[in-house]
Amino acid sequence: MDKKREKKNRTISFFLPLRLSLRIKKTICENLMYDEKNKFPSNFVSSQFVPYLEKSEIKSLVETLGHTLSQRYKGQELVIIGVLKGSMVFIADLVREIKGVKVYIDFVKLSSQGRSKESHGTVTLAKDISTNIQDRNVLIVEEIIDTGRALHFLKHRLHLSEPRSLEILTLFDKPYKRAVKLVPDYIGKKIDDQFIVGYGLDLEEYGRNFEEIYYLKYPN
Repeated sequence: MDKKREKKNRTISFFLPLRLSLRIKKTICENLMYDEKNKFPSNFVSSQFVPYLEKSEIKSLVETLGHTLSQRYKGQELVIIGVLKGSMVFIADLVREIKGVKVYIDFVKLSSQGRSKESHGTVTLAKDISTNIQDRNVLIVEEIIDTGRALHFLKHRLHLSEPRSLEILTLFDKPYKRAVKLVPDYIGKKIDDQFIVGYGLDLEEYGRNFEEIYYLKYPN
């Protein structure tokens, strides 16, 4: 019996360091993968990007907005129209925070002739909605609004379909940049004139998958 116990102990002693080694390697790999995912590409100067909002802070904003919509549209139907591409991550989280409301989702994509859709270019629809919104509650969801030109165009366009109600929600708002008369009905957070990246927002298609949000320290 003692010999069997001694043999078993030797076996455990042999495999224990191996298991610990594997756990350590797994932890290191996970950390490296996380760092790689959140690292800006080499052609950008990552030191210019400063952490702005942590994952928990973003979650709190989304939960608050979801609760507000749950109260506003309780027992009703709501058609959410997201503006591609920036709003996709935000909408995925937002709709899961809306309770007691039957939610429909559709998307539009805006394009611009000549300049950025948030600048002086002519805004057009690259992708229109396929949902009938006549006599229905409609909510336009954007992740960030600055000049407001794109949403001003979109709101006017959707009004032509005679929805029952038409409101605008944005996670971030830059009211000081507004170039047209546009006031969102729901705002997650007002921010200064900062270029932010992460949580759906990009810099030349980089950064959309970041769980946290960064701002550009030295804007061009």
